[in-house]
Amino acid sequence: MPKIDNPLLLSLYSYYVDKVLSETSNIDEANQKLRDLGYEIGQQIYLNTEIVDKTKDSVTTREDVARLIEVVFKVLYDKRPADVDMKTARGSVRVSDQNCVWCQEVNLEGMQGFGYCEIFSGILESILEVKGVEARVFQEQSRATGANICVWNIRLV
Repeated sequence: MPKIDNPLLLSLYSYYVDKVLSETSNIDEANQKLRDLGYEIGQQIYLNTEIVDKTKDSVTTREDVARLIEVVFKVLYDKRPADVDMKTARGSVRVSDQNCVWCQEVNLEGMQGFGYCEIFSGILESILEVKGVEARVFQEQSRATGANICVWNIRLV
């Protein structure tokens, strides 16, 4: 598993996850708050990185969405996702990351359904919206809660 060179990022993120969990009454609400946080910073990420220059002006197909996701991974994490699946995800795009930077070495027991890495869902949803794509993004599996891999579902509306 790759280590993050910036422990400040992981410390800040775990602080916000703890804060969200302490302020919410259920897992669905916590997931939404993390997505909202990611959504708020997603446009800044888009405008302040080379994502804007490395992607098409308009994203119209699932293939365009898949390419955009690969660019986002490369710019944010300097790697490719483990998989970008359009075959088994009818009307959606599924993205997998075996070495997720958000939840490395996090182990939450009894938190089934909690998307520890939901901030990335919000970031993707925000960037997709800037590109004119209406989508709902959510984390299906999280390594932090016992899955072998982190998986996000980008459901195109």
